[in-house]
Amino acid sequence: MSKITQYSTIGALMSGHFSGDFSLKSSHSPSLFGLGCSCGISGELTVCGGEFWEATAGESLHKLSDSRLPFLQVTEFVAENTFEAKGINEANLDEHLSQQLAIANIFLAVNVTSCFDEVVIRRPQRDETETRSVEEMADAQQVDTLATISGQLIGFWTPELFGRISVPGFHFHFLSEDRRYSGHVLSFKTAEATVAYQVKTSIEIHNPTSTAFGDLNIDVTKLDELIGNVEK
Repeated sequence: MSKITQYSTIGALMSGHFSGDFSLKSSHSPSLFGLGCSCGISGELTVCGGEFWEATAGESLHKLSDSRLPFLQVTEFVAENTFEAKGINEANLDEHLSQQLAIANIFLAVNVTSCFDEVVIRRPQRDETETRSVEEMADAQQVDTLATISGQLIGFWTPELFGRISVPGFHFHFLSEDRRYSGHVLSFKTAEATVAYQVKTSIEIHNPTSTAFGDLNIDVTKLDELIGNVEK
């Protein structure tokens, strides 16, 4: 399947639309792959093999079976191409992929599997009120450095042109092989890894239909900086 299905946009999320407009149950299949977040950005969601894992600071990694979500980006992932890479990190993975194909203007689903030397992840604190701002959410996150850990990076490559729809460049979540650790990836490094990818020729966006979303004030002049500060 060459399509990415996305519920809401990173622009709307970073503009403060955190409410759960979309049902998790509407997005399920055994090969579903992707990422998202839970209501109030109380957890980072990683989708692998049709399972939804929620990572929240101070809580054990757990599966969600039913929930409503403010943002989700998923696809049916079957690797079209796989290659072995040496000495990769968040700064040079694009160079390794560029040796395989021209990536500047295309969407990719990307899966990196390795015993990583280091992965730095972050997880938000749970917000039961769902009233905090993006800035408050960003300040209330736990950052952990995981060393010598087996797992996978699950995510997407988005062209800069579409940077208000999805996070431009790479957007990865980590899921450990033992299913104990997960979160938004800030950085990683590994001596060798298996990189699998699939070209996505289309992206289908489902916008929220709520009055709150319709009335949302999105300041596009500040949006790019905000996305860079919070998501990178």
